[in-house]
Amino acid sequence: MKLSDVVARLHNARAAHKAWVARAEGLVAGLPLEKEQVPMLPTDCIFGQWYYGSGQMLRKLPAYKALEKPHDKLHQTYMQIFKLLFDEPDVSALGRLFGQAKKAKAAQIKQAEKLIPPLRALSDEVCDILENLEIQVMSAARKQRTTQLENTMQVTQSGED
Repeated sequence: MKLSDVVARLHNARAAHKAWVARAEGLVAGLPLEKEQVPMLPTDCIFGQWYYGSGQMLRKLPAYKALEKPHDKLHQTYMQIFKLLFDEPDVSALGRLFGQAKKAKAAQIKQAEKLIPPLRALSDEVCDILENLEIQVMSAARKQRTTQLENTMQVTQSGED
């Protein structure tokens, strides 16, 4: 995989995580659910497929290692929001007659609203780590080019002796 592809993946991942937060906020606000808004496992999202697939080539970098926990937690928090919004409250038939279902659903929505700030914070943490990972990737690429150049120069110099 080319360096430019890796950097593009990291940029796209940051944008995708910001979009996840916006989707969650929209869901809490009552916007309709689209297919891509259904929560999935951290290994199933586009970033997760890369992270647990070809992204493994970066596994020795500290920022790569630091991504897994906040990324997993981001998915867990989104799943909590989704369940609160789309699971029906557990209210008896008699309770439904007296409007308790609406009250219970309103309570679930309030709980979901309270999860938005932690979701934002997790997304920000993931984005910050992705930015650090990009810096580490670029630095590793520079070191590799420098080492290759030095090796080439040594070979050239030893041929001149």
